[in-house]
Amino acid sequence: MVRFHTNISELRRDILHILDLVPMSTSSVAPTFSIAAAYGVMVSLAGPQAIMSTLLTAIPFILISLIFRQFNVHFPHAGASYHWGVRVIGTRFGAFQAWVVTLAYFLSIPPIVVPAGEYTLALLGSLGLIPPSAVGEPSLVTVAGVIWALVAAIPLLLGAKPTARFTEAFLGMELVILGLFLVLGFSLMPHHVVNPFSPDWFFSTHVNWGGIVLGMVVATTIVDGWEIDSYSSEESKRPRRWPGLSGVIGLLTVLLVYGVTMPLMTVETPLAQLSQSVDPLATWASMVIPNYAWLMDVAVLASTASSLWLTAFILSRAWYAMARDGLLPKFFGWTHERFGSPWANVSFMTALVVLINVLILISPSVQQFFTLVLSAAGIFLALEFFLDSVCGIVFFWFKHEPTGRERLKSHVHWTYRLISVLSSLGLGSLIALGLYYSPSTIGYLFPEVFATLIGTGVIMVLLSRRIVVREFIAPD
Repeated sequence: MVRFHTNISELRRDILHILDLVPMSTSSVAPTFSIAAAYGVMVSLAGPQAIMSTLLTAIPFILISLIFRQFNVHFPHAGASYHWGVRVIGTRFGAFQAWVVTLAYFLSIPPIVVPAGEYTLALLGSLGLIPPSAVGEPSLVTVAGVIWALVAAIPLLLGAKPTARFTEAFLGMELVILGLFLVLGFSLMPHHVVNPFSPDWFFSTHVNWGGIVLGMVVATTIVDGWEIDSYSSEESKRPRRWPGLSGVIGLLTVLLVYGVTMPLMTVETPLAQLSQSVDPLATWASMVIPNYAWLMDVAVLASTASSLWLTAFILSRAWYAMARDGLLPKFFGWTHERFGSPWANVSFMTALVVLINVLILISPSVQQFFTLVLSAAGIFLALEFFLDSVCGIVFFWFKHEPTGRERLKSHVHWTYRLISVLSSLGLGSLIALGLYYSPSTIGYLFPEVFATLIGTGVIMVLLSRRIVVREFIAPD
């Protein structure tokens, strides 16, 4: 008989190898889904210099990934960012970080669910299984999105190892299909040039900075996710060695995919079609090999599915740690007896995602609401990593005292002191500029929405119960 524990017990330990963590970190960023969901919006904001937006955004994220690596060495924990805030600065700071983490990842899920429904219908339409008139039908998009939200809960409920196995299979499918289209795209490029290649796509002083900055805000949603290995640390075989390292590898892998795919798409596809397309990857694929463009929908769906359950995986482990420390109600930490998964918070999250999905698609302006949620997710993801970099400043400058062999590598800690300052400045500037330019493109109420959510977080912190930190004792 299946038993669902109604108490907080440990997650299953010592089950994830680095060969599981690297695919999870790569797939959580979801390269093909990220391009399909965000690149069109970015091109509409910044034109071909959307590529420049991606590269500029990647710089502070590479720096913060190195800080994550060090925090995992010192404090491996399922709460990751939330836990580091508590340990390094204090419980109030950690409680606020918990609110930011919750908003960052929860707001990231609806912008995955909605396209998942759209891409499913697009695939069915391209295969002739549904009429063209049904492809963009809001009610069908809602139903398809709800089905994906429910499907994504299955690997999460089965536990970390099955989640990793599902992820590896879907990532392999995604990369094989994308790789085939890239090979064909480059081989056919001499005959398919629409926009001649320009170095200004990567770097230029003649830019629309409002568009570039808002493109960077959106780009934060396509360069995050690699940190899933940090939230998997308590379930990893070597929690002080592999989490953090696999995140850096995953991030660099995805950036390589972006650096190859985005310029090729821009060369071979009219900008107007990229900026107006629900799935610019499929639009580009139809330019490369029209009869098999539906294969790109398969790749995007595989990427979307894994991104959906992996984003939820991050939030489920963060909520589990918060419940274990007493910050959230206990049921957020209830675990399944056999699978060791936090089944209660996964079920709660799935129900909320279904509700938000319905609200988005019945709103008067679906696209405007979608852009608002996507931009809010980007801002709060940037804020989460900004708070992590602030923790890095406090830790590396004031609290970390190298001992033993670490004294022989003191120059390394000076490097991390510099990295923490640079990443803080970069992410802080991105947040400030994003809020400054947001009224003209996202909507005049966006700064007010952001301020309201931040104010709500401050109130919740002041009213929160005392946090009693539950340590995770990891082997050296």
